[in-house]
Amino acid sequence: MASAGTVVLVHGFFRHGSNMRYLAQKLEQHGYSTLAPTLPTTFRNVRECGEFLAKTIAPICEERIQDGNGNVVHFVGHSMGGLVIRDYLSRRVVEKLGRVVLIGTPNGGSPYANLLLGVPFSDDILECLPDLAEPGLDIAPPRNVPAPEIGIIIGTKPDIVRQLLLSGEHDGLVTAESVRRVSANDEMSIPCSHEQLQWRDDTAEGIVSFLEKGKFC
Repeated sequence: MASAGTVVLVHGFFRHGSNMRYLAQKLEQHGYSTLAPTLPTTFRNVRECGEFLAKTIAPICEERIQDGNGNVVHFVGHSMGGLVIRDYLSRRVVEKLGRVVLIGTPNGGSPYANLLLGVPFSDDILECLPDLAEPGLDIAPPRNVPAPEIGIIIGTKPDIVRQLLLSGEHDGLVTAESVRRVSANDEMSIPCSHEQLQWRDDTAEGIVSFLEKGKFC
């Protein structure tokens, strides 16, 4: 049976490609092929991770398209992974580009990154920190014309301790306002913390809905 398309899953800061395995399994159950590369998000900045992503997925996506394994390539990113996707799409035209889902992505930065930047030499070791800090990384729009439809998923229920550390709606690390700091076609809120977002059935169901219809249901 032909694939519904390829979904590139991009993990966040201090994580591994296996951190996206639950979403990969759910997407594969709906007929998608998946790619979940491990990127150097701990010690490299967003642009460098985007270039690493390009080298990793380009030949595989091209091969899958030529083989008729789905006629589109979608992108789904959690946290910093969403910034990597946005940077990646801002620097190249992607053949057969489908839709994009950003999960808890700090488009407007996170105050925790600002706090860490106050530690001496922190940004020398963790090069991504300035990219994750408020007011957010300035990323150009996707180069594809027309631009891909973008959906955002927002966490709204952090643990009790972190509930008090940020104001307004947030997931314990990233505020809803920060996630919304990108031009999106639709959004979905899920009552969980930042770290739980990519491990939930409702997240997976929302992603499938957006990839298929361009909206969350």
